[in-house]
Amino acid sequence: MSLKGSNGKYSASVVVPVSAQKAWGVLTNYESMAGVMPDIQQAKVVSRSGRLVELLQTYKAPYTFGLSINARLQVQETPPSRMRYQLISGERIKELQGIWSITPVRGGVLVRHQLQVVPQLPSFLLGTYYELIETNLRQSMQILAQQMLKG
Repeated sequence: MSLKGSNGKYSASVVVPVSAQKAWGVLTNYESMAGVMPDIQQAKVVSRSGRLVELLQTYKAPYTFGLSINARLQVQETPPSRMRYQLISGERIKELQGIWSITPVRGGVLVRHQLQVVPQLPSFLLGTYYELIETNLRQSMQILAQQMLKG
């Protein structure tokens, strides 16, 4: 597992010994990630139109300082290799966007998550927030890899 970046701009990646289709299936089973991922309390697909998905997620984690934070995301899927998402609206989030990519490599797939997040927080909390989000990203990538290995 590797994590690069700082101050809200990150690239996390992990190699998982599964097929791209298997990895994609886990990654796009949005509602099943609630309660499995360390920060996703609830997840609901609001609408789906072709490759566009509207998703409502509730985050609760150390980086939300114990608060439940709701966010509405627009996801553009390009199966089985790429997913782009961006914030439509959210509480205490100025900006949230990212790209998931699944690239076949020898012995499996490279799963990469590029993320850009700007919280709506007082500046004195930003350092703590970014440390907590980095810890969460590491945990999330490891859990995601475990979920892809299951079944």
